[in-house]
Amino acid sequence: MPTILHVVHSVEPGGTERMLCRLVSALDGVEANHIICSLRDPRPFGGTLGDGLEIISLSAKGRDRFLYRRLGKLIRDRGVDLVHARNWGTWTDATLACRSLHNVQLLLGFHGLQNGQSFTTFQRLRAKLLNMDALAATAVSNAARDVLVDGLGFNRRNVRVIHNGVNSRQFAPASDQTRIVARHRLKLRGDRFIIGSVANFFERVKGHDVLLRAFARIVTAHPNAHLILVGYGPLESELRSQVKDLGLCDRVTFTGRVERVERILPAFDVFVCSSHSEGLSNAVLEAMAVSLPCVVTDVSDHRQMFDSIDPDLIIPPNDDAQMATSISRLMNDPNKRSAAGLAARSLVETEFTFDACSASYARMYDQLLTCSAVPA
Repeated sequence: MPTILHVVHSVEPGGTERMLCRLVSALDGVEANHIICSLRDPRPFGGTLGDGLEIISLSAKGRDRFLYRRLGKLIRDRGVDLVHARNWGTWTDATLACRSLHNVQLLLGFHGLQNGQSFTTFQRLRAKLLNMDALAATAVSNAARDVLVDGLGFNRRNVRVIHNGVNSRQFAPASDQTRIVARHRLKLRGDRFIIGSVANFFERVKGHDVLLRAFARIVTAHPNAHLILVGYGPLESELRSQVKDLGLCDRVTFTGRVERVERILPAFDVFVCSSHSEGLSNAVLEAMAVSLPCVVTDVSDHRQMFDSIDPDLIIPPNDDAQMATSISRLMNDPNKRSAAGLAARSLVETEFTFDACSASYARMYDQLLTCSAVPA
């Protein structure tokens, strides 16, 4: 049975890592053995991330110029047939490690950029030097594929788009009872209108500062509005200071890290994605699966996804005024909320299921291992 090594930069429990763990759990031992390798973070995946998975950490520190050698040794020692390196932070070491391993295939996985919509000059030069543009790759959205093609010169035919998928049974439309329980967990009164956002790790690319400015506009006309921010990270203290400066301390709740997001999503009335850039947000897909109306920034494939749901819900990045307007429209119109939520759920069921996602990866791995090519 062939062995596939999935390489990630670290094990922070973000969307990429969660999706990877679900995928490996579903595929391991079926047609191939799957191993996860973290290049830098020595901590094991926590909670629901790492149950039953083989995870190896190389625990690299700082600028480890010889990390690729240790990765190459791992690949040789474990008899790896295919390396799937996820996102830019792994590509250099994976490319160097596989360069002299003639029987090992390398596949680059792209889940989006953390600092905007384009690669830096340094990244472009390094990619060219290492001939990354000649490699096969996966992308989680059409927009992500375009970034690889336009930004790094990848051949479009060599980039396979496989959308993220959500377990629509685990993330199911909320009932009255699950809504009550979720609000009780968050210690919220039943009369509050809850606007929620989920980002497992607070980063500037997620645009929480814009969401807070939009929320400050909303509360002037909606005194029962409350904002829930799910996640944690070094930006939390900065965001808390912004909340204090805006006079919103009694209107905003920080939940910290949440392992079982499906237990609190039913508490929300509206979900907001305020990101400046995304690959394909698992948080958005999960909110859609719960039948939440979603206000999203015009990044990733959101335009293609939400045009058919309600184009009023798509807003420019970094536009707190338009964000506030779109959210307020949903707050003022229960029928609009209901229709948008039902349409979102329907789209997930037809195009973004986890079963379809995992089946696409399984087919691709099988084709790579037998034909040495990613089909167009």
